[in-house]
Amino acid sequence: MHHDGFVSRSAETIVYFPLGHRRHLVRATARRLDQLNGDAATDFWKSLCGRLKAELFAAGRSYEDTRHEILAFQAAVHQELLLLYEPDGAARGAIAT
Repeated sequence: MHHDGFVSRSAETIVYFPLGHRRHLVRATARRLDQLNGDAATDFWKSLCGRLKAELFAAGRSYEDTRHEILAFQAAVHQELLLLYEPDGAARGAIAT
């Protein structure tokens, strides 16, 4: 399995935790997307979502559950991106970690 710090690399024990609540994953993804532009950002996003989808399917999640999780994750990342540009947003994000 691919490993770059965004998706776990072992499936020894699967404990399901909603994607949108994985704060480290959400924040790391938002920071990475903030650094990328154009095709690089699109490629990163598509690759990450594809790996997350595969992780959820491997954990036995249904198509509808997986779709819901990816959309909730997308909303959480979008919210985190907005916080990056609020005054003191970066400081608030670090405190909430």
